[in-house]
Amino acid sequence: MKLNIFRLTFAFPLLMSLLNLSCQKDTPAPPPLYTDVQYAEIAGARIAWQSAGSGEPLLLCTGFATNMDMWSTGVVEALSQQYKVIVFDYRGMGYSTNNDTSFSISTLADDAAALLDALQIDKAHVLGWSMGGYVAQMMAVRHPEKVSKLILYATNCGDTLTVNPSQEIVDILSNPSSTPMQFLSTLFPDDWMTAHTEPWNFLPEGKEPENGEAIGMQYGAIQQWLSPDGGSAGHLQQLSMPVLLICGSDDKVVPAINSTILSDSIPTATLISVAGTGHGLMYQQPEVFASYLLSFLTP
Repeated sequence: MKLNIFRLTFAFPLLMSLLNLSCQKDTPAPPPLYTDVQYAEIAGARIAWQSAGSGEPLLLCTGFATNMDMWSTGVVEALSQQYKVIVFDYRGMGYSTNNDTSFSISTLADDAAALLDALQIDKAHVLGWSMGGYVAQMMAVRHPEKVSKLILYATNCGDTLTVNPSQEIVDILSNPSSTPMQFLSTLFPDDWMTAHTEPWNFLPEGKEPENGEAIGMQYGAIQQWLSPDGGSAGHLQQLSMPVLLICGSDDKVVPAINSTILSDSIPTATLISVAGTGHGLMYQQPEVFASYLLSFLTP
């Protein structure tokens, strides 16, 4: 069952497309949050990135099958008041290009480090969500000198230690015939969904192009991560930078116990489980989520 969760390779982009249609509004466009899209040439790829705010750099690594435009707008607005928030598209995703036929999570971690080099940034805080948490972990393992503080949001350590979602959630995510509301129900707790009948309004408008081939390569990288002897499990003890683990208490996609497993393996870790929230914690409670991050990041 562990590997089936990522059969949403095709379902998730479909969900995003349907949500984008629902999110179109007639109200005037707000001032731009980010700089224009810019590009960094690295080995085998051209990485698209944007930034918001100023201050110490904070690099955001997004989740599976998503692009940089899917970060919570409210969270980025709050973080950019004190930090230079940098978002980017993984190789082959969104506006980025890719010359490889396959890659691993370590490849994506090396890409993130190379992006910092291209931007002439020696060191940054790093936040990773879900699969982005895999990337952030391996960046901290492979390039510890580049990571000031590490934030792991709704993620796991891979290998056979990962605790799987329920069969009900696997069935929804692995079935392309599942409805948009069913897909959305995996991001949020049931009682929250009952109280919010238009949950798509809490998500940003994703406007970047989708690349099924690149998503398939991410799928392959995730299989390696979740396989025996995969993931970060054997490397976490060596992390010495401050680490914040944050998750929703009712996360259906990556059960919260996975953050506890990570916490038990990282000597410098602090764990926060936010009651009544799910995998989409940053969409549900952006102010609360951002406040925890700012409290951790502030010296």
